[in-house]
Amino acid sequence: MDDARKAVRARYKEGADLIKITATGGVLSQAKSGENPQFTTEEIAAIVTTAKDYGFKVAAHAHGAEGMRRAVAAGVDSIEHGTLMTEDVMKLMKKQGTWYVPTIAAGVFVGEKAREEGYFSDLVRPKAAAIGPKIKETFGRAYKMGVKIAFGTDTGVSPHGENWREFVHMVDAGMPTIEALQSATVSAAQLLGRRDDLGSLSPGKFADVVAYPRSPLEDIEVMGEVAFVMKAGQVYKGGKD
Repeated sequence: MDDARKAVRARYKEGADLIKITATGGVLSQAKSGENPQFTTEEIAAIVTTAKDYGFKVAAHAHGAEGMRRAVAAGVDSIEHGTLMTEDVMKLMKKQGTWYVPTIAAGVFVGEKAREEGYFSDLVRPKAAAIGPKIKETFGRAYKMGVKIAFGTDTGVSPHGENWREFVHMVDAGMPTIEALQSATVSAAQLLGRRDDLGSLSPGKFADVVAYPRSPLEDIEVMGEVAFVMKAGQVYKGGKD
C-alpha cells in the first residue's frame, strides 16, 4: 500500500492532475491476458485515498470484470473501456456513482484490424479479436441499466480525426442522440469536476464551441463535418476574414 501512495505522490510532484490506473490487463499490451486484475482492492483504495488528498480524479482502465469490481468498490471515479462488464458490476457502479467511459470506437477498430494479417503481433491479435468487438454491446447494456456514461474514444488506438465516430456507435447501440451529445459536454465536465468552466455555453465558462452544417439530432453522421471551431473565444475554423 505504501508503494501505491508513493506512486500517486510522485505523479503530483511531476505535475499530473489526474491519476489513471490499469485495473486489468490490456488488449494491445504484449501480455497473454487482457482481463486479469492488476491490483488488490486495498491497493486501489490506497491510490484513491491519496489521490483525493490532492483533489485528483482516478480513472481505471479495465476490461475484465473482477478488476473492474475491485476498482469500483475501492472508489475510482470512472471505468474506461469496461468490455467484459457484468450486470453485477453495473449495479455496483450505479450504487457507487461510478462513471463509464466506453471507448467503442477503439474496440471496433481493433476488432477490424485483428482480421488483418500482420497488423497486430501474434500475442495481441487473439485478444483484439475476442475483446475489442464486445465494447459496443456492453455499452448498450450499461446504458439500459442506467450506468452514468461520459464520452471517450481512446483515440490513438483508432486514428486521430475519426473520434467523431464514437457518437455514431453510441447512437447505433441505443443511446438517444441528445444524450450522446450530452455525454461529451455536460456529463464529461461533471466527471472531470469541471462543471464551473466546461460543458455548456454559459456566462463565465470557457468559450469552446464547435458547429456543424446540419443538426446532429437529425443526422448524427454530421459530427464528422465540423464547420466551425472556437477555443477560449478564439476562432480557429470557419470565421469570416
